[in-house]
Amino acid sequence: RSTTRRYMSLRRVIVLLLVPLAASLPCQRPSLGSHKGLVHRVPRCPIAALRGGSASAAEDGGGGIVQSQWARYMRALDDNPLRTKMATGAVLAATGDLIAQLLEGSTSFALRRLLNLVAVNVLYVTPFLCATYAANEWAVGSKLRLGAGSTAGTAARLIFDQFVNAPIVVLGFFCSFGLVSALSAAAFAGEPFSLAALVSSVVIKLQNEYVGTMMSNWKIWIPPQLVNFALMPPPLRVPFASLVALVWNVVLALVANR
Repeated sequence: RSTTRRYMSLRRVIVLLLVPLAASLPCQRPSLGSHKGLVHRVPRCPIAALRGGSASAAEDGGGGIVQSQWARYMRALDDNPLRTKMATGAVLAATGDLIAQLLEGSTSFALRRLLNLVAVNVLYVTPFLCATYAANEWAVGSKLRLGAGSTAGTAARLIFDQFVNAPIVVLGFFCSFGLVSALSAAAFAGEPFSLAALVSSVVIKLQNEYVGTMMSNWKIWIPPQLVNFALMPPPLRVPFASLVALVWNVVLALVANR
């Protein structure tokens, strides 16, 4: 019962942060045979399963604005999992960079920098996480047959996530952020694009920042990922991680733009 109460509290936090996003997402029924591959599908009645009531009642607003928007978000996850997770990542990446710019005391708002971070999260980070979270669940859950609620299953998922997935994600982040920044500078600021200069700047950035960024990653991510793998169902793990990434995006924005 204590686990159920903790899960419900976590769900309420997610709902409150995702209400603005959920209101803007379409809700349509999926066609048979869609969503193949590594992206997990939510069960057909996810809202009913998560709140212990009727999905249709939640969508009709019977549980109030929070419950109805949660139902809308869950339906969007069911119908369009990757697109919904990308939209979630975009909103939270933009919010993270806004916070970073405020912390830096910037005198002017850097829109291009914000859009660069959003593009990296939408085009690289979120799709990559969808694939690796699914691979994690397949390897640990299907092959090793370790339940998500068990201590061994949670530990195995966490080890895979933080010591296999995270180093690759951070490495790819620096590479993709450097590429997006160079392309946007060439497109909107008229700066010449040089592949050699791009590679050189990314290598220097990795030499100076990679180890420190990984240390920060483990400090920020290990506790919430324990909660994520212990309590959250697979379809909600990327959105939950995106919420934690609100803090992480502030760190990445500060590091990437130094």
